[in-house]
Amino acid sequence: MPIDKVYQSILYLPDQIRQVIHDIDAIKFPDSYLAVTNIVISGMGGSLYNYHVINSLFKQQLVVPIYMTNNYDIPLFITEDTLFIGSSYSGSTEEVISATSAASAKKAKIITISSGGDLAQLGQAKKAFVYRFSTEFNPSGQPRLGLGYMIFSTISILIKLSLIKTDLSQLESHLTMLGNQNKDIESAAQDIVDKINDQMVVLIAADHLSGNVHIFRNQLNETAKTFSEYHLVPELNHHLIEGLKFPQNKKLIFLIFESDKYLEKNQKRITITKKLLEMQSIPFLCIKAPSGVDEMGQFLYLLQLNSFISYYLSKYYQVDPIAIPWVNYFKKELQSS
Repeated sequence: MPIDKVYQSILYLPDQIRQVIHDIDAIKFPDSYLAVTNIVISGMGGSLYNYHVINSLFKQQLVVPIYMTNNYDIPLFITEDTLFIGSSYSGSTEEVISATSAASAKKAKIITISSGGDLAQLGQAKKAFVYRFSTEFNPSGQPRLGLGYMIFSTISILIKLSLIKTDLSQLESHLTMLGNQNKDIESAAQDIVDKINDQMVVLIAADHLSGNVHIFRNQLNETAKTFSEYHLVPELNHHLIEGLKFPQNKKLIFLIFESDKYLEKNQKRITITKKLLEMQSIPFLCIKAPSGVDEMGQFLYLLQLNSFISYYLSKYYQVDPIAIPWVNYFKKELQSS
């Protein structure tokens, strides 16, 4: 069972990030790409992590609105003033190809991000800007483990186009720290797996860590073959806390991601949420983002921790963390129907 390839891909996260930042730094975009009024990212699964991270981690730094489409069609508002990013790790995702083609027909400014495939060919045919990355630092071959490629290529592009008002000057220190802490992070992940195995996992986060739990949910589903869902504060306080009574005898555990960088009101909401879970005898486990670092540092730490958790949970269940037999079966059925 090729588990080692997954392990290697997790360790390669900093290298994936460094690679795409180096690539994007050398690119010159057309001046017309600087004058857009909105951003739309098309992607599915791991190829849409970029949207979820950017929309939470850089919410206060985005210059124009950002939207996503995870279907075959596109929103009506897309025009020649839209920056449309077709995002597909493999370059073969049919929904992304369809949406990108439709956006091109509306004369949107197109950027494709992929390792190649039909999406890159479409981008070239439509005279779009094509970014094709090498996948040498993702031996698993799975998009959900090419986190650095899909997330940070998009972040770097938007920063270079001045659509995110920030810089990545502190990023290298965060990546170095990540490399130095890998063994501690791995050990923490194993401890968490000991506490959450054989249970359905519900993830809770807020603010800049919202993208983390979206990614983690997908990793638990695909890597560990585990049911998981996530909810965000403050939204969950308006409905979820009333929905925990039935069914009874459920094997459920909440993983609550805490941060000293959350909005003060959301930190208070999480404290009360934990109290309500205790009152209803719902088990939960708190995972604290490291203090003393900024939002990006916390995001990266938890990105690595969660990857290790899903990896070691797959080892506990003795399943292949790479194989996605039901997804592949579905795709085969779709093609034959």
